[in-house]
Amino acid sequence: MRDFKTLTLYKKAVELEEIIDKLAESFPQEEKYRLTDQLIRCTTSIGANVAESNGGQYAGRERYHLGVAFSSANEVRYWVERAFRKTYIDQVTFERLDEMTQELRRIMGGMFKRLDGLKGESA
Repeated sequence: MRDFKTLTLYKKAVELEEIIDKLAESFPQEEKYRLTDQLIRCTTSIGANVAESNGGQYAGRERYHLGVAFSSANEVRYWVERAFRKTYIDQVTFERLDEMTQELRRIMGGMFKRLDGLKGESA
């Protein structure tokens, strides 16, 4: 079992998280408990669940946490789009963040395929 901090998926999730954290500082104060909080929560959920999935001893448990991370990535895409619609971010930033999130989803898709091959065995 590899240390989750060495995983490309984890590193890319942390990179996205750092960008979102910095960007969220520029959002209006009235969005603090709406868009800002939700965006930060789902973004940090990706890395946290990747870390937790890597610590599991069984493929099923790993798949569960990876599924949560995948769902969180989908949620990030929603909140980033909302920030764009509200004009808190420009189109270039929106496209960059959306592509970064889609890249995470593609990596997780490959990991799901690997886990599907294990079918209940130790990860």
